[in-house]
Amino acid sequence: MRKTIKMAVSVVTAMTMAMSLTSMAFAEGGAEYIVAPYTVEDGIECPTEYLAPVFYENADGPTIGVTLVGVISQDGLYFKDSDNDQELDAFEDWRLSSEERAADLLGKMTQEQRIALLKNALVASPAATTADEAYDEEGNVILSQLVMLPVEEEETEEEGETNPMAALASGFDYSNVTVAEVRSGVLRKDTDTETGALFNNALNMLTEFTSVSKGEVNIPFTLISNPMLSGYPATQGFAAAAIGDGNYDVIQRFAELDAQIWDAKGIRQMYGPQIDLITDPRWSRNETTYTEDPEAMSGIANALVVGYQHGTDGAQDGDVALIMKHFPGDGAAENGFESHYGMGQWRIYSTEGSLEKYQLVGFQAAVDAGVAGIMPSYSRPATDGRSAAQSYKGLELTPEEIGSAYNTTILQTLLKDTMGFDGFINSDSNIITNQFWGAEDMTEAERYAAVINAGCDVVGDGFSATMDLTSVTEAVTSGLVTEEAFDRATTNRMTTCFDMGMFDNPYRDAAESKAVGEEKAEELAAMKTELNQKSVVLLKNHEGALPLSDTSKKVYVASFTANGEDEAALENWTAAFEGAGYTLAESAEEADIVFLDVVPGGVSMSAEHMAVLELVDGLEADQVSTEDQSKTGETVDVTTLSDVKKIAPAADAVHANGGIVIASINISNPWILNNLEPYCDALIGSFSTSAEGRMDVLTGAYNPTGKLPVTMVSCNEVIAVNDTDIDGTTYPVCVSPNDVPGYEKDQYIAEEVLAQSPSGSYAYQDADGNVYAAHFGLNYDAAE
Repeated sequence: MRKTIKMAVSVVTAMTMAMSLTSMAFAEGGAEYIVAPYTVEDGIECPTEYLAPVFYENADGPTIGVTLVGVISQDGLYFKDSDNDQELDAFEDWRLSSEERAADLLGKMTQEQRIALLKNALVASPAATTADEAYDEEGNVILSQLVMLPVEEEETEEEGETNPMAALASGFDYSNVTVAEVRSGVLRKDTDTETGALFNNALNMLTEFTSVSKGEVNIPFTLISNPMLSGYPATQGFAAAAIGDGNYDVIQRFAELDAQIWDAKGIRQMYGPQIDLITDPRWSRNETTYTEDPEAMSGIANALVVGYQHGTDGAQDGDVALIMKHFPGDGAAENGFESHYGMGQWRIYSTEGSLEKYQLVGFQAAVDAGVAGIMPSYSRPATDGRSAAQSYKGLELTPEEIGSAYNTTILQTLLKDTMGFDGFINSDSNIITNQFWGAEDMTEAERYAAVINAGCDVVGDGFSATMDLTSVTEAVTSGLVTEEAFDRATTNRMTTCFDMGMFDNPYRDAAESKAVGEEKAEELAAMKTELNQKSVVLLKNHEGALPLSDTSKKVYVASFTANGEDEAALENWTAAFEGAGYTLAESAEEADIVFLDVVPGGVSMSAEHMAVLELVDGLEADQVSTEDQSKTGETVDVTTLSDVKKIAPAADAVHANGGIVIASINISNPWILNNLEPYCDALIGSFSTSAEGRMDVLTGAYNPTGKLPVTMVSCNEVIAVNDTDIDGTTYPVCVSPNDVPGYEKDQYIAEEVLAQSPSGSYAYQDADGNVYAAHFGLNYDAAE
C-alpha cells in the first residue's frame, strides 16, 4: 500500500522540527513510530507561534493530521498517537467502530477532561476575519490574531477588572483550551475560508500542546456556529422558494454547497437550523424559522439534514453535524412572547393533539433523516387548564412544568424512546444562569445535574471571556450527576467526534481551504441569486400592473421602516431602477410609478408589550411585565412602520396622474396589511430578499414562483387576547390558538370573532379577492 506524507506549509522558525519526517523510531511490536513534527519548551503557558499541521495520507483510510503528537505506522497504515505513548490504543485505531473507540477512550480521559466536555464556550472567535489580518508582511501566520495569548489583563478604568468584551474582541483566550480544557465553542464571526481553517488549526494545536504538557489523551476542539446566511434571503424565503418549486431540491443543493464552505473553515457543528413551526404570528423568532406548514417543514428538515450531513447515515467526516432546534418547538409561545424572558416561558398546547399533528412533524423528519444533534427549547409546557391533552404515537404525555432541557419526559420519553432519536443533545445557552424556567429554586450545581440527568450531553455556556467550570464540577464530584448520565454524555460527544474523523485529523490545510472559497465563489453567487429570486411572492397584481416594461415611466422610490427611511435601501433601489433604464422622480406627484420599500419592525423578544402586527406609527399599547405578561397599568408607544400615514397621500398623488403603486413588504412576521395593500396596484412579499432578486421579479426578468410560507393575519380581532378565568385563575388567552398554524385556525375560532374579520377568516383578503394564506402566490402566467 502506497503511503504519502504531505506538509501543509513551511515550519515556524521559533519551533524546531523534532526529527526528519522520514526518520522513524521503532515502538514495541515492530511498528514504526514517527515522533511529533514539533516540540515546545517545557513549562511555557502555550506556544506563541502558529504550527502548521503535518498530514499523513492513508490510501484507503483517513488522513492523519498532527502538530505536537506523534504518528504510528503499522501494517502499512498511519494512526494518530493521541496520547503520545507510542502504542496503538483502540481509540486511536480508525479501523474500529466509533462506539468501540469511544468505549476505550472513556477510561483513558481524566475527570477534568470529561467535565470540560459538558460545556460549550458561548463565544469562540478569532480577532481576524480575513487572511489579510491573519498574516504578517512576511507571510507568517500571526497566532495572536487567532487566539488571545498570555498578556497582562486589560483593566477597565473604573473597576480595574478584566473586561470580557475586550478579551473576546481580541480572540478566544488560550487558557480556555489549555487550563479549562474547553473542547468546543461557538464561532460568532463569519470568516473567509482560509482564516477559519487557521483558527480551527490554532485551537487544535493548543489541544495537542495541552495533552503533551499534562500527559493526557488529546481531545480535539470542535468549532460550532449558527447559520450564516449573508447574501441569502431569510429562512422563510427558503421555504417560499421550496413551496413554489413543489419540492425541496433547492434547499438540499444549498445545504450541500454550504457544507463545503463550513468544512473548509473547519466548522463541524451547527447550532441549527431552527425548525420551530410558526403557530403564533407575534413570535419574534418567526423570521428565523421556515414555515407554518408541518408538511413543508418536514420536507425542509429532511433536505437540510441530507444536504449538510450528505445522506441519512449521520454526520461523517466532511459533513456539518446539525443540532436542530428548539425541541419540541417554541412556536407555540404563549401569545407570541419569547422564552428568553419570563413572560414567554410557557408553551401553550390548547388544542388537543396539536403537538403530534403540527409541532413535532418537522422534528420527526429530522430524526428519521439521522440528524446528529437536537437542542431543546428554553420554554416549558403548561399542564394547567390552558393546555389540552397531548400524546404521541399513542403515548400520553404528562411532562413536568420545567424547561425542556431539564425535562426528562420531553427528552427521554418523547425524543429518545418514542421518536427514536439516538444522537447527542446540546442545550441552548444560558440555561443555568438565566433561562432556567421551573428550576428557580435549584442551585447552579443542581441545575447542571438536572439538565445532564434529564438527557443533555452538553450545556451551552453563558457569556464570559474564560470558562468557569466550578458549578458543573461540583455537580459531578458531589454525585448529583449520576454515573450513568455522565458516561452517556461523554460517550455521545466522543462518538460524534469519532464519526466525523476528528480524532484522526481535526486540521484543515489552509491553502486548500482558501482554494475552496475561491473555487466555489461563482457557485455561491448563483445559489444566492436563485434563492433570492425564488423567495419573492407576488401577492397582488391588479390589472397586470407587473411586470414593468415601459422604461420611459418615471419612478419615485420611498423607504418605510420602523425607524424611518433606510438611506442604504434608497440608494440600492435608485441604482436598481436606474440600471433598468428608468428615470427617478423627486416626488409622487411627478411620478408614473411609486415604489414603496416597506420593512416593518418593532417585534422584539424583549419588548414590554404584546407584539403589534398592524402597520402603525405611535400606537399606545398596554405595558406588560417581562416576568409574566401582567399589565403594569402603563402604556408604551409602539411603531411598526414609521410615517405609515404618508402611504395613502403618495398613492393618491400618483393615481391622480394615472400611475400605479407597487410595494414590497418584508414578511418577518405575518403583518396585517390594511394600511398598505388597499393603496397598492401590485404587492410583492419578500424575506430580507436582495433588491436585485426583487427587481428581477418587478421587471419580469424572473417570473415569480414563490409561495407564502405563512398565513397573513386579517385583523387584530382574530388575534385578540382576553383575560380569561380558567379554574379560578385569570390568564391572558388568545381567541385563536397559539399552537395551530394560520391556515388551520378558522376551525378553532369562535364564529362571533370571525364575523369581525373583513375577510370572515383568520387570513387576510386583498381588494382583488386574493386570500393570503400559506401556499398562495401569483405569477405572470395566470390571468389576474
